[in-house]
Amino acid sequence: YGHIEEPRHRVDHVMRLRELQDETGGFAVFIPLRYQHDFVDSADGKIRNRIQAQTTMAAPAESLRTFAVSRLMFDNVPHLKNFWVMHGLSVAQLSLNFGADDLDGSVVEYKITHDADSYGTPTTMHRDDLLNIIWDAGFQPVERNTRYEIVREYDKPTSLAERRSEPQQVWA
Repeated sequence: YGHIEEPRHRVDHVMRLRELQDETGGFAVFIPLRYQHDFVDSADGKIRNRIQAQTTMAAPAESLRTFAVSRLMFDNVPHLKNFWVMHGLSVAQLSLNFGADDLDGSVVEYKITHDADSYGTPTTMHRDDLLNIIWDAGFQPVERNTRYEIVREYDKPTSLAERRSEPQQVWA
């Protein structure tokens, strides 16, 4: 989403996917993927026009609306995933309150989307970082396998106030 389509095209697409899921039950997860414009200079990997990238890519509010509508429309799909490298950490965290129940955590380093992104998505993420994002949003992290079977549940962490008394990593 966030390219040349109009809202009616999105609605049509969602309705077709919903009908297909009703017929087949084949989808375990729906993943809204934000369109990444090609504003990256292939020579140095830097964004050529940050202002244009910020004004033409789907804004964070649009992404959160997309997650909320997806959760409502895909009540027949068990999971809604946020691919954090495409949406940024703040939107990923907020999306948990807009219907997402899965943050893609298997990506440790992902430079391609980072280079195309204008929202400051980090190139790396570690397990503890992802766990803290989920805890800070008020949810309990659960590690799962590809079939969405629980592999591990994480106990509540040290309180946010206690963690903040330690030096914090700053995203560059």
